[in-house]
Amino acid sequence: MKWPYVSGKRVTEDGQGLVEYALILVLVAIVVIAILLLLGPTIGNVFSEINSNLEQLEQTGVVEEGDSDVVVITRATFNSGELHFDATSDGTYNPSVTLTTSPGGVMEARSDHYHLDINFASCPCAVTVTSSSGGSASITVP
Repeated sequence: MKWPYVSGKRVTEDGQGLVEYALILVLVAIVVIAILLLLGPTIGNVFSEINSNLEQLEQTGVVEEGDSDVVVITRATFNSGELHFDATSDGTYNPSVTLTTSPGGVMEARSDHYHLDINFASCPCAVTVTSSSGGSASITVP
């Protein structure tokens, strides 16, 4: 866009868009650097802890420091007065881990998961599966 004459000289906006984009880019870079300075140590600690746990798991097969396993209820169905449950500990069956349902009892170990059938009068029923390694999961069966 051409501007009218100011003080006998013609003023134009040539290159103004490029300067504005450069200023926006510099502002975004400053914000990103500030965020990294604030969150960098925290992110670094998280990655260090993950790396340490992976090294410990590779060497010993066990992650200590009170870390619990991840319990996943893979199936929960209610048919004809019987509640059927399947679950895993860290994605599979681990012979050193015992899964217990509440209510219900100790789950039976299968080749790659845990299983339990419970007689219930009616559902919906809320059941919690707890691992001997500290993990747990809950579900309400319709």
